[in-house]
Amino acid sequence: MIRAVLVLVLGCGGAGRSDVLHGTPGATTIEGLGSCAGEPAEVRFDDRPLAVLVHGNQAAPDVFAPLAAALDAEGVQPVCFRWVQRGRLTFAARALAAALTELDAPHVLVLGHSLGGLAARRAVTRDLLPDHAGRIDLVTVSTPFAGVRAASACATTWLRFVSLGTVATICRRITRGSKWRDIHPEAALITAPGELGDAVRAHLHVVTDERESCRRRLDDGRCAKSDYVFAQAEQSIASVADPRVRTMRLRAGHGAVVQEPTALIEAMRGLLA
Repeated sequence: MIRAVLVLVLGCGGAGRSDVLHGTPGATTIEGLGSCAGEPAEVRFDDRPLAVLVHGNQAAPDVFAPLAAALDAEGVQPVCFRWVQRGRLTFAARALAAALTELDAPHVLVLGHSLGGLAARRAVTRDLLPDHAGRIDLVTVSTPFAGVRAASACATTWLRFVSLGTVATICRRITRGSKWRDIHPEAALITAPGELGDAVRAHLHVVTDERESCRRRLDDGRCAKSDYVFAQAEQSIASVADPRVRTMRLRAGHGAVVQEPTALIEAMRGLLA
């Protein structure tokens, strides 16, 4: 039962690969950053503002291909951050903060989707990114800031004990590693994620109403796979309140919000300008 619930809730990604980001000729490679396309392709800086996109669980940068194309049309250069799926989100946040420090562009929009939003928000906090010289706009989309309810069992000490390690093993397998330690409602990343750094100008918190959404339909119109992953209550941002936060709600499926990005682009219009 626990396994089935976790598969449903956390199996929300895709597949793909990405290379690393190169700057102007001779510049240092920035680890973790690269193209959002399915095939490796060198990315070079230009004069446009940058958008760094952070994917969610069991996903890869190419899940952002439609959003990247939309941002490009808006005059924003998209690049994608790949994090290690078997590692913890706290490790991903530190790696992203290091990449942003090395990038050090005058204006960067950092967008995290799903669990990637937890890593993105943590990466731009005062202790991980204290001296960034540029301006950062943060966008988190469909992110479970209140913790993932289905992962509560993973964090219950007595349940892990009486199951003789079975629950912990299932949690590691379903979340592809140890990231389950960072997503349950009592996790430190959820209850004490840190204060946003001074470089952060704004945080657009996009909550998706995923009820009755469908990711894939049968030929007869019936839903073959739901696009409902996180309830709106799980996306509550009460634990990371900040005057720079603005919440916007969209009626969209969990994956569709970035793969059919028209509404999301409109929500970000002020930041893109």
